[in-house]
Amino acid sequence: MIHRDPDDQGPAVPIRPARRRIWTRVLVVVLVVVAMTLRGAAVLWTDFLWFSSVDRSSVWQTILFNRIGLVIVAGILAVAFIAINLFLAERLSPRLTVASIEGARDEMVERFQMMAEAYATRIYVGVALFFGLLMGLGASGLWQDFLLFQNSQSFGVPDPVFANDVGFYVFRLPFWRDLFQFGFQLVVWTTFLTAALHYLNGGIVVQQDVRRISSGVKVHLSVLLAIVALLKAWGYRLDQYDLLFSNRGAVLGATYTDVNAQLPALRLMVWVAIIVGILLLINIRIKGWSLPAVAGGLWLAASVLVATLYPTLVQRFSVEPKELSQEAEFIDRHITATRDAYGLSGVTARGFAASPDLDDEDIANNSLTVDNLRLWDPGVLKEAYVQLQELRTYYQVDDVDTDRYVIDGKLTQVMLSARELAPALDPAESNWTNDHLIFTHGFGVVASPANDVSVEGQPQFLVGDIPLNVTAEELTLTQERIYFGEVAAEGSFVIVGTREREVDSLTADANDLTFNSYDGTGGVQVGGLIRRAAFALRFGDTNTVLSGLITPDSRVLMVRNIQDRLEKVAPFLAQDSDPYLVIVDGEMRWIVDMYSTSTRYPYSQRANTSRLAATAHPSTLPNNFNYVRNSVKAVIDPFNGDMSLYIVDQDDPIIRAYASIFPDLFASIDAMPDEIKQHFRYPEDLFRVQSDMYGRYHVTA
Repeated sequence: MIHRDPDDQGPAVPIRPARRRIWTRVLVVVLVVVAMTLRGAAVLWTDFLWFSSVDRSSVWQTILFNRIGLVIVAGILAVAFIAINLFLAERLSPRLTVASIEGARDEMVERFQMMAEAYATRIYVGVALFFGLLMGLGASGLWQDFLLFQNSQSFGVPDPVFANDVGFYVFRLPFWRDLFQFGFQLVVWTTFLTAALHYLNGGIVVQQDVRRISSGVKVHLSVLLAIVALLKAWGYRLDQYDLLFSNRGAVLGATYTDVNAQLPALRLMVWVAIIVGILLLINIRIKGWSLPAVAGGLWLAASVLVATLYPTLVQRFSVEPKELSQEAEFIDRHITATRDAYGLSGVTARGFAASPDLDDEDIANNSLTVDNLRLWDPGVLKEAYVQLQELRTYYQVDDVDTDRYVIDGKLTQVMLSARELAPALDPAESNWTNDHLIFTHGFGVVASPANDVSVEGQPQFLVGDIPLNVTAEELTLTQERIYFGEVAAEGSFVIVGTREREVDSLTADANDLTFNSYDGTGGVQVGGLIRRAAFALRFGDTNTVLSGLITPDSRVLMVRNIQDRLEKVAPFLAQDSDPYLVIVDGEMRWIVDMYSTSTRYPYSQRANTSRLAATAHPSTLPNNFNYVRNSVKAVIDPFNGDMSLYIVDQDDPIIRAYASIFPDLFASIDAMPDEIKQHFRYPEDLFRVQSDMYGRYHVTA
């Protein structure tokens, strides 16, 4: 097709290529959207399959359904509120063009009015849906605050200012704050959109020397602005509670200025905002905007003079010259709260009279301690393990743990490490089959006593080599394979039970490989073509579909890093940076300490987490927490990946709340085998945090 302008004497202009380019771009966009949608659906479905495989589908459903519910409710409220106001603005429109007023002319307004005559409903609905979708999607991230609000627990400790239980600040105040922010943002955005629409419809005229607002528009905007003011009054009320986390004074928490100046100021600001809201409503019946102008000036003056300047002057001239005497009461509150929040209030100080005189009788009376004095530093021992016991390039010794076992009738301190599959193969060995089907697991442990050294200066191995050479019967393994551990890369996967056998062990002379096929219950069964396609989309790996080595009975082992697994089923709990391996009844088990934390414990000091950054594995303790409990110990099977999360601190209100939300996720400590309890140790990250806090808060004010 050729288009020629009648007034143009030049050559004809072809337009078909331009249309083709447009349709090509549209097609590309559609294909990208379809691909992203399919991948999102694949990830969602395979996540459900994974949660089902570890018997935690109820966790997946609870989180997903609450997120969806919040999106729907928040989205509907936002769409309805915005749409009602936009259609109301349309109804109130005087439909006067700017050109009809004293000869002024606004081309943009006139064009909009011409277009709106035909497409007004579509435009308003589209705008409402767009902003409603944004606000709805934003609400999906509030699922945790919402569920804790519904399942709030009591701490049994009142705050010293408002006499509210600490549970109010941990469980309820965060969601009230979420609701305020949602409502405030919704009304502010709606006011802005409504004012813009009134301008485009001619209800508001700001052109050259013409200034005009119709009476209907004035009523509409006055009501919306009044709602903004009343919501802000609620915000000032919530700000009063947040004073318990103030850092204005000598310590964290509401100090002298906060209690005696900022709190009264915020109480006054509540009434100022209410009065402003009332004046805006009264303005509906009064001509002009002088009353709102006075109200706005009053609000601004109160904000600057009362809420900002007055507390600053009190702090500078009343507190700082005699800070210790003014803040003593509040420092005492801070110390008490910090001790409670970090579990230090029950610490008993006992003196230890050290003596330089040590004789044979003292040694004999403390033989258990002396016999287990550790000679090996974990860092030095790890280097020895790596050199002597990794044995193959595809194995990795990552961390050395300390444990205790009864060996030959004596309690012995033992240091051990898992021999895991390296997260990446040597480039010369790496291909898809090797990476995902053949090299699938680590093999056994390396163990040696903490207090013994061979004549060559090397560890005296209790367990070592491949096949395993065990010199301590108590450390004999009946299942030696490690499919789930500390070093597996995030997002990596292997497929087991395929037609290709897995590299397993070495022959007795250590010259040849032995092979094995996985016979456990871990992972997700591959199933038919649709499942294979879903996994291919998830991993971005077409071989998952195309490989003829995979059967319907094969199993996909994904999320193989034990900390990633726990993060997936319990994202609301922090983890210790050092999981440790134990041997129980011939089987290996990983133990991971998990923490309940909060940033909302009134008056409590925030933790210094800088010491945690130096650990081998990153701690997931948040940076600004001010409450912590070692509430859960997780036990993970390295062979099947089974997880058991045991509640070890029933007095912790936070874990009680989560146990109420996810009743199928946790088990009581009473259900844990005694053989595993014997290997418990004090959590390393908790010890670092508590020792740091106790060093600063062991004295009274």
